[in-house]
Amino acid sequence: MASIEKDKASATSLMAAIPPVVAEEIFQGVNLSKDVIDLMEKKRANREALSFDEITLEDKPSDLHPNQVKLHSFLTRRIKLKGSGICSAAMDTVTEKELALAIAKMGGLGILHRNLDPETQANMLRWVRLKIHYGGMIEKPITFKPEDRYSFLQKHVREKGWTFTSFPIVSDAGKLLGLLTRDEMEFVEGLNPKLSEMMKTRNSIVTAPEGTTTEQAYKIMKDQKVKKLPVVDKDDRLVGMYVWNDVKNDQRKRDLFSLDQKGNFLVGAAIGLGPEDLVRAKLLVNNGCQLLVLDSSHGACKAAKDQLGKLREKFGNKVEIIVGNIASYESAMYLLEGDHKPDGLKVGIGPGSICTTRSVTGHGIPQVTAIYEVWRATRVIGEKEGYHVPIIADGGIRTSGDIVKGLALGASAVMLGSVFAGTTESPGMLVVKGGKRYKTIRGMGSRSAMQERSGSRGRYYQQRDENTFAEELTSQQLEKVVPEGVEGLVEFKGTVEKVMLELIGGIQSGLAHTGATDVSSFQKRATIWCQSFGGVAEGKPHSIVDVRD
Repeated sequence: MASIEKDKASATSLMAAIPPVVAEEIFQGVNLSKDVIDLMEKKRANREALSFDEITLEDKPSDLHPNQVKLHSFLTRRIKLKGSGICSAAMDTVTEKELALAIAKMGGLGILHRNLDPETQANMLRWVRLKIHYGGMIEKPITFKPEDRYSFLQKHVREKGWTFTSFPIVSDAGKLLGLLTRDEMEFVEGLNPKLSEMMKTRNSIVTAPEGTTTEQAYKIMKDQKVKKLPVVDKDDRLVGMYVWNDVKNDQRKRDLFSLDQKGNFLVGAAIGLGPEDLVRAKLLVNNGCQLLVLDSSHGACKAAKDQLGKLREKFGNKVEIIVGNIASYESAMYLLEGDHKPDGLKVGIGPGSICTTRSVTGHGIPQVTAIYEVWRATRVIGEKEGYHVPIIADGGIRTSGDIVKGLALGASAVMLGSVFAGTTESPGMLVVKGGKRYKTIRGMGSRSAMQERSGSRGRYYQQRDENTFAEELTSQQLEKVVPEGVEGLVEFKGTVEKVMLELIGGIQSGLAHTGATDVSSFQKRATIWCQSFGGVAEGKPHSIVDVRD
């Protein structure tokens, strides 16, 4: 026990030494290349707007390998991420605690959606932040009783589709009695013993006390050469279990983690524009939130500006605040002028794969032009007042190539919805259709989202009076809902780690094609061309037959 206490002290010292991701430096603006500015100004003079497919980047001589490219980029004025400013959208089929944790481990940041009651959202945020201390620990491991038969365990494994093969054996009171692993199962031949007859007994199991951190667990497991480490309380009741592969992977990826000044995982949360959202914001901040996103389909409105002012008066600079969504120079200037300014601007009206705002309202500017127009406004304020604000491109991004194009036009970060909706960690339902796996996705402005939750109605101004703040609506109220989104399926993509590695690798290759060592130098060097839709078709797989299942 003494050695474990020593390990705890060592881990505490290690945590104190972790450098923060919340940057000591402050964002100093984006300098775009003359080629990009010249082309976009010509298009602006003719009132021609561009989407991602309509532009392409020119390659330049380079001595760089993509692995040499650094992708640190600002999400807000003070938060700098290691993963090219990638964050996940505040959608109820995209970002809850599991995905927010997974993306923070890969240098990104998750924005928890607000279709949750304030307490649940705050609890999720706190869980993600503190998971740095307990990453790799299974909080509620699957357990069995000593009198259960081996056939009973096999039946559950088969029916549930479990791929893991280690199970703690506990009493009715939850006390740890033994541990069953693959090793014990492999020696069962033609018999159906009780699990008590197969398991490693309590006195032969290495355990750790409640409160053991990931760092301490890593050292214990490495020193004791065990792959499973049950965690027990003072009464020997099981409270969790560390698994070697998970703990080892966390240690391996640690340099990528998005952490705050205290060494906790970074995570943001979406709030609305109503008075009840100030209560939500206070609860989130009290639980350690350092990033709030004012979530509205039309961010350049009095309600958003007033809410920004109230949050600044309440929290000062203790919290970074992103405001959106907007898509024009005038809207950006509206939010940037005045005493209370945002720390980031979220750009995109209607470009998302599940958004129908442009069809319903007739408003919205294609995303490439929208990014550039907002960049123009941030440059004016930056030169005039010395206050520089990063742009988060939200919507219309399908590939790493689109992210690279967004950076070339002035974005410092990107927000992705459908890209992450298909991952293992997203809260959407897994569906098998035609032999292929999909996950459900719905826009926050879809009919089902607005009918079910007041958060979605507030985002799209469907709360006309205090009666529609209730979570449930009457049948008459349901008929008056005007959706600005749809729901559907996205192809299953695997884990967030897999998706992030593909995105980061693509962005590094993109910047290397321009001979840039980092995001800032890329933005100064980039040259864009307009292309026809023949060029778009030429740049995608063609003249082949897809033989994949």
